[in-house]
Amino acid sequence: MCFRSRLCVVAGIAIAATTLIVALQPSPARVVADEPKSVSTAPTAGSNGVGKGDHYMFGNSPERNFVNLNPVSLSHEFPTSPDDEKVHILGSRVKWKVTLGSRAYGGPTIAGGKVFVGTNNDNPRNKRDRGKPTDDNPDGPPLDKGVLMCFDEKDGKFHWQMIHDKLDSGQVHDWPHEGLCSTPIFDGGRIYYCSNRCEVVCLNANKVEGQNDGFQNEKYKTPTDADVIWSYSMMDEIKVFPHNMTCCSPLIVGDLLFVITANGVDENHINIPAPEAPSFICMSKKSGKLIWKSNLPGRAIMHGQWSNPCYGVFGGKAQVIFPGGDGYLYGLEPETGKMIWKFDANPKSAKYELGAKGTKSDFIGTPVIYKEKIYIGTGQDPEHLEGVGHFWCIDPAGKEGDISSELVTDSSKFPPATKVNPNSGMVWHYGGTDTRPYSKRDNIFSRTMSSACIVDDILYIGELAGYVQCLDAKTGKKFWQWDTKSNIWGSCYYVDGKVLLANEDGDLFFFKHDKNPEVLDEIAVGSAAAVVAEKKAKAAGKDESDVRKEARDAYDEAATGVREKVKAKYLLQQVEVSEPIRSTPAMANGVLFVMTEKTLYAINPK
Repeated sequence: MCFRSRLCVVAGIAIAATTLIVALQPSPARVVADEPKSVSTAPTAGSNGVGKGDHYMFGNSPERNFVNLNPVSLSHEFPTSPDDEKVHILGSRVKWKVTLGSRAYGGPTIAGGKVFVGTNNDNPRNKRDRGKPTDDNPDGPPLDKGVLMCFDEKDGKFHWQMIHDKLDSGQVHDWPHEGLCSTPIFDGGRIYYCSNRCEVVCLNANKVEGQNDGFQNEKYKTPTDADVIWSYSMMDEIKVFPHNMTCCSPLIVGDLLFVITANGVDENHINIPAPEAPSFICMSKKSGKLIWKSNLPGRAIMHGQWSNPCYGVFGGKAQVIFPGGDGYLYGLEPETGKMIWKFDANPKSAKYELGAKGTKSDFIGTPVIYKEKIYIGTGQDPEHLEGVGHFWCIDPAGKEGDISSELVTDSSKFPPATKVNPNSGMVWHYGGTDTRPYSKRDNIFSRTMSSACIVDDILYIGELAGYVQCLDAKTGKKFWQWDTKSNIWGSCYYVDGKVLLANEDGDLFFFKHDKNPEVLDEIAVGSAAAVVAEKKAKAAGKDESDVRKEARDAYDEAATGVREKVKAKYLLQQVEVSEPIRSTPAMANGVLFVMTEKTLYAINPK
């Protein structure tokens, strides 16, 4: 998911969870149009104009798993800079590069011979999109807008752009300079995405000069402006109140298009102005007509809704998966929006608070489907910092209703009394606070903005705090972790036996994928060593400060040894790109695409 909302939290405001989460039963999904409903097929290589090697949507499949299984070759070796002897994206490895705005989060999507990215207008390509000239800026300052740009896949040549003005209502709906955060999906020569104006937009991906199909009244009509097929304003048509940013990466299955609307709280983070407005909708991809809408989770929204849906078949039953703003994951009938099941991704003892202290979260990362199971981690707006997180594996096959791991038996006190849910769909859980002696981390797993990457039953997941963790997808057992030393916004991406991951410092990591990874848990080993050292020091009659020092030293020595083993066995390369990267790398047709906040790189495989 790709956005950066910068919230101004007023000091001293305490918001009780009971204020935000008012008991209200959301209305059932409402079918509003009788249109042909086909969910039998999804875009795949060779269909709907998608090439075999294309990367045509966020996650590159309706399952949203960032895995490229095509037989491609990608070297992890990059040249070393003569200036600082560090490994950089330099020289012959760069096939081409183009300058974007000052922030770029949406994409890249590579399909139909073109590359599509979402950015802002801080590097205008049209003089029209500048303000009046000033002494400091004789060309005129860039006007704040959201922009979808289209480039040629072969050489980076600029083809066209779609310009979206900012909403007049300001930062509560459309945060300044954040640009366009939705990753578009390519289907049948069309490109679909959500604009910063809370619109669902369908463009002609193959637009040529003078062509104007579909909608005829575009505001901007120069040769480099996009050709709109249709556009649907969720604020005007269904009264959605987006919080800070609309950034869903739409999902297309057959003729249906699914979108999370971004409905959320007001600027004070207390009220939900439009609890009856839908949070999840289904549309006709051909016409943009609304087919059904669901206002799940109603008044239970905690903040905003910035994740993405996914689609799969469980026990023979097709389902579209909606990560709700109340921290519940929902399984819905694709044709009607009827809820099949729901799963609470927070312990019942969790409590929502703004900032790092809150223990209850919703979702920024996207659910991933692998072998008919769903994988997702909890998280919040990154401005809320690095709190406790939870990661889940869920099996909903054959289940209905509440399939959470536990049920509340007495809500008259807090934390409420609970019992194990006999109808639970939980396969395993990973996360919570870390209580191991002398652990250097507060949490086993912290909040995440990332989606899982799963291959050969091995799962890779990043945390906002900068850690990447390698787990057993079948059991949740931890194999190893690595600290990238900077916040992670994007996801791990598998290709050619390697797992790629980028961070906010602009470092691109290459890890070696192992079908049978070794257990190298630095925290477990360090904690065990600290306990042994503590017992020895106490037995020797040393004072408390010396006992703690010897335990900490033992932890550090043991943990360092494990980290060195992880580095030697799994870290292939760390490449300095020198600009923050808040997106996920993608390889298409033998070329690696890396999008920083300001630059799009096309990188040769060798």
